[in-house]
Order: sequence, then structure tokens, then C-alpha cells
Amino acid sequence: MASNGSSCYPVNTKYLMRFYEFKTQKPLTPDQARIKALKDQATRARYAIKAERARQKISAAQATLSATESMSTTYRAQHKSKNAYSAWVTIGTYGSFNSALSAVLQKKKQGSIAVQILDSKMMVVYSA
Repeated sequence: MASNGSSCYPVNTKYLMRFYEFKTQKPLTPDQARIKALKDQATRARYAIKAERARQKISAAQATLSATESMSTTYRAQHKSKNAYSAWVTIGTYGSFNSALSAVLQKKKQGSIAVQILDSKMMVVYSA
């Protein structure tokens, strides 16, 4: 901040403007106003198109995500009751992991030797 000799308060010289630095705008003629309005309308249309494309991309991504999530929401609970070399016996198919886990733990409590939970891609997600 610099001190101006005419004032006892410090003045920031960054924002000082001379009278000739102010520019006045003349009113537009009707033809110029129409051209300006059309240019502004085109700019708004470009922004609207960009926004709509972004909205459609988000919508498509959400649809893909929900389809992916709905495919992987089935869980198959299995157990081996007699020995480790016997075949896996399916307890049931469940819509949530917690339901499948509850069934598996109940079978384990009843004396099953091994239990497991498979997702819809047949990947083991729990084993005991």
C-alpha cells in the first residue's frame, strides 16, 4: 500500500483509476442488439448441449452400475456334512450376503465339516 499525499489514510494503488480510464458503453442499435442476442443464445445452447451430454453419460453409467450390482446379488450357500472329500451340498440361494452367511453358520453349528458361500460368478466369498 502506498500513501497518497492528499489523504492521511493509506491507499492501495492497485485499484486507483483515472477519470479517462472509465469507458462508457453506448446503447446498441436494434440490429446490433439482435446479433448480440443471437450470439448469447448460441452460447447458452452450447452450454445446454454440454450439460445434456454430461447428464446422459451419468445416466448411462448409473444404469450400467445398477445392472452390474443386480447381477452380483445372488449368493449360493454350500456345505460338506460328512467328510472333506464329499461333494458340496447346496443349502440355498440367497439375495444378500448376510442371509447366506446366517444359513452357513447355522449349518456349521449343526456339525458340518466345511461351509462356503459363492457369488453369482461362482467365486468363493466366504469359507470356513
